[in-house]
Amino acid sequence: MKIINEFIDQYNKEYDYYQKLSQIVSNKIEDQLFKRGIKAIVSFRAKKPERLLDKLVKRNEKKKYKNLNEIYEDIVDLAGIRVSLYFPSERELLNEIINEIFDVKLKKDFPDNTHTPKYTKRFSGYWATHYRVQLKEHHLTKRYQNTLAEIQVASVLMHAWSEVEHDLVYKPYSGELSKEELSILDEINGLVLAGEIALERLQSAMALRTEKSSKIDDKYELTNYIFNYFKNKENIKFGNTYLINNFLKTNEKIDTKLLNEYLNLINLEDKESISNQLLDIYMNDSNAIQKDLIKKYINNLNLPNSNTPIFERFLKCWSILDETSLILTNDEYKFDKTKFKYSGNRFDLLLKKNYINSEELNIILDLRVLRNELVHNLKVPKVLNTDFESLMTITRKLINKVEDKKSREKLEDTLNKI
Repeated sequence: MKIINEFIDQYNKEYDYYQKLSQIVSNKIEDQLFKRGIKAIVSFRAKKPERLLDKLVKRNEKKKYKNLNEIYEDIVDLAGIRVSLYFPSERELLNEIINEIFDVKLKKDFPDNTHTPKYTKRFSGYWATHYRVQLKEHHLTKRYQNTLAEIQVASVLMHAWSEVEHDLVYKPYSGELSKEELSILDEINGLVLAGEIALERLQSAMALRTEKSSKIDDKYELTNYIFNYFKNKENIKFGNTYLINNFLKTNEKIDTKLLNEYLNLINLEDKESISNQLLDIYMNDSNAIQKDLIKKYINNLNLPNSNTPIFERFLKCWSILDETSLILTNDEYKFDKTKFKYSGNRFDLLLKKNYINSEELNIILDLRVLRNELVHNLKVPKVLNTDFESLMTITRKLINKVEDKKSREKLEDTLNKI
């Protein structure tokens, strides 16, 4: 008990530290959930000293702690964050977010077959994913970077049931539960699992209703719709749906028919995420230039005024380059763009077809880095007039190689208006 009491005394002094760490992690998750249009309830806490003492006393019966370090290594949830999802199937979206914004040290999926329950259950119990994470390097949170926090992700229904079961079964303050009481908890678990199935059906029904409507004007509807469109596919990387939401603010409402056409162009074998591909498809559509959507998108980013004109011209020119490349690499001059999947290696094909040389390919790839920093990463790159001129030169050269006169003249006219 001496080691435990010493640990509790030290933890009392550190309690505010763990509370602040859990708050920082919680805020980062909430920020991404809001931006990406995912409905969830996020809560956080540092473990209460009195509850921690009770836990340590019980665990010490088997662990036989010899020093403070052994306790720190054993108790991983001193800073705890809980994410309660409205729709349980969106756990994979949370997995993508957590791996993106934190340094994940361990991931654990439940049910855990290594655990032996106190009662033979008919239902499968706790369905969730737990993460042990550390903050990524940042000067504002440097003090907290090397400390673990635990994130628990489950549905709102599952978290409610697990809280009741955990406190009654594993922390009984009024004696062991009877077989009847355990049976009732198991029955409630069955209702919760049925409720999760109902939530998934509700999510699909919402997506179907959205599909039947002509417009999408809500970011939660958009995320849900995209998620359901690909939910039966494996190894999907959805990416930061905030990016596509940010661009679509320029339209205010999204045409569902057009969105379906663009989603059909997504190439699941490409290394780019679905969100990045969709954003590229939207921005590289000639309609984006004609409706001045790129200018509105740039304005939404709140860049310094001095940079806005060059970024706008750069992105418009890039859209023309991409459309020209699409024509040249598909060997068709009168074509429907909805027939062709997204291709991130289109510029390599230009080289293979001898439309550009290796030096020009390297220039294009360098320019693509600048473009993606702004469009995909929301970072302000250093775009100089010389970069824009290089892009214009290569684009004009490629346009001249388009054999179909009508297509070539249309591209030239669009380029000249930039």
